[in-house]
Amino acid sequence: MTVPLRAALYLRVSTARQAEHDVSIPDQKRQGEAYCQSRGYQLAEIYVELGASATNDRRPEFQRMIEAGTSKPAPFDVVIVHSFNRFFRDHFELEFYVRKLAKNGVKLVSITQEIGDDPMHVMMRRCSTSISPRRTQSMFCAL
Repeated sequence: MTVPLRAALYLRVSTARQAEHDVSIPDQKRQGEAYCQSRGYQLAEIYVELGASATNDRRPEFQRMIEAGTSKPAPFDVVIVHSFNRFFRDHFELEFYVRKLAKNGVKLVSITQEIGDDPMHVMMRRCSTSISPRRTQSMFCAL
């Protein structure tokens, strides 16, 4: 019998508009819980960040999650986010924290951007976080 992976959800909105119109905290939570259930993950922790930009790491819940994810033993095996830009908007910082967690055996997973760990997928993750969602949207509309 395999032991289920323990998951932490990281939920974040940066503005009231996002909370009301885009992917709200309840929406992110519902999708995260469904994702865990569909994969047989045990939900161990939920971190909720309200009104915080992902352009830097000065976010209390983010720091609490990173501290837990790098502690020995970590209380979870995987951090689940709605999309990588919920975790970090800067691709250098994102990779820094992905590696920091990985050194302790904790993996970052996006519900909407399922990407593997091989070099090609790492490059795709870096590209996706290099371009903001609005910029991406406007680029595709122009085509």
